[in-house]
Amino acid sequence: MDEQSYSELLRKVKSSVQKREEKKRFQSPKPEIITEGKLTIIKNFKDIVDVINRDESHVFKYLIKQFGLSGDVADGRLIFKGKPPEGSIEKAIQEYLRIYVQCYECGNYDTEMIRENRNEVIRCKACGAERPLYAHKEIRYSEEKIEEGKTYELEVTDLNRDGDGISKKGDITVIIPGAKKGQKANIRIDRIRKNYALGILVKKS
Repeated sequence: MDEQSYSELLRKVKSSVQKREEKKRFQSPKPEIITEGKLTIIKNFKDIVDVINRDESHVFKYLIKQFGLSGDVADGRLIFKGKPPEGSIEKAIQEYLRIYVQCYECGNYDTEMIRENRNEVIRCKACGAERPLYAHKEIRYSEEKIEEGKTYELEVTDLNRDGDGISKKGDITVIIPGAKKGQKANIRIDRIRKNYALGILVKKS
């Protein structure tokens, strides 16, 4: 092996090791969650957004859609008007990282979201890889095992601010009017939206 080939190989090895180390070092702040009456608050929302280098409104819109709740951002805090299921906020943030931040090629989190030809693209600053977001969304949602008109047995894990039941089917939040917390019932999916579905209690005959 000549000196030039060896130097190129060594450079690639060092680059690969560096990327793996950067991936290991990355750690998004754990959400600091408090409740005030019917409100659920992520106290360090701005810190999370700053670390992952994404637009505050983009992360906010993603999270409220996950739970079918309304909310607001004030003084660096995200305020949900309701109570998402326990543990679901941290899970939703990790899912956001997987979809909108992490590089598919090298696993690095040092990426940027740009717009090319009217499409949103994730570009990795470490390896230069790019991927369009729409392609990933199509794959993700095609894997969800939930269909309009079908009936599923679900457990109601919480209530939203309007008193409607909340359940989960895969990554989809199902809102069920008239359901009670802790109730297990057959639910017919009436409508499916981007990140949530509306369900109807099916009475046993």
